[in-house]
Amino acid sequence: MIHRIESGAPDVPPGSPFGCKILAAANAYGVSEPFAQFWRQDGGAALAAVDGEGVLLEGAAPADWEELRRLLGALGLRRICCPAEAAERSGLPVSRRGEIMALQMPPLVPDGVRLVENPGPREIHALLQQAESSSFPVPEFEPFYLDLSHRTRHGVALSYGVSAGKILAACAVCSAVTAEAAVVSAVACAPGFRRRGYGGASVAALARRLDGRKIFVFRAEGENQEFYRSLGFRRCGGWAEIAVGT
Repeated sequence: MIHRIESGAPDVPPGSPFGCKILAAANAYGVSEPFAQFWRQDGGAALAAVDGEGVLLEGAAPADWEELRRLLGALGLRRICCPAEAAERSGLPVSRRGEIMALQMPPLVPDGVRLVENPGPREIHALLQQAESSSFPVPEFEPFYLDLSHRTRHGVALSYGVSAGKILAACAVCSAVTAEAAVVSAVACAPGFRRRGYGGASVAALARRLDGRKIFVFRAEGENQEFYRSLGFRRCGGWAEIAVGT
């Protein structure tokens, strides 16, 4: 059986990357909003469904995917991010996949860069658009702006950027932050400022500010492996995005 969580916080491992994503969403929006729903299945699987996007974490036992597929169809979710192993069991098509990396050796914040904590979401979105690719899709501006602003105000998102004059040259964004963990969701650098270490400086500033937490990144397949390895990240698992209703 699967039940909607209508009070309290979802019971998920707080130090896991998927648990962090689910808890951060619940801490930002609560569990009673119609656009932010949280579900628990007997056996331990947990699902967060926020504005058409889902995050799923299996429990100690594999999820009952027959039951989950019925719920996903009813919720009208577009896609779900979940562990790679769960995606294989889902019976649903995988649209993207990649590696989960955890920060093992925090990088030092370099001298001589002008760091900005929580630059404006409008500036961040414009910078992300300059780095957009097939494996790094950028969401539409309005939902991105509203979500990042709300999460930042509620302490479950944190961003750092490097300023070059009046220009945001690079940034790193954690869109899910809890007391135990954080997930880096985007790192970008403007084309004219690349190869200066600004992207790494933004990540290093995040790591310093989030000291004591486990820090994860969901790296797209075939993208930026050496960049994250150079900053001290190492593989700790795999993720996949499954398409719903296709």
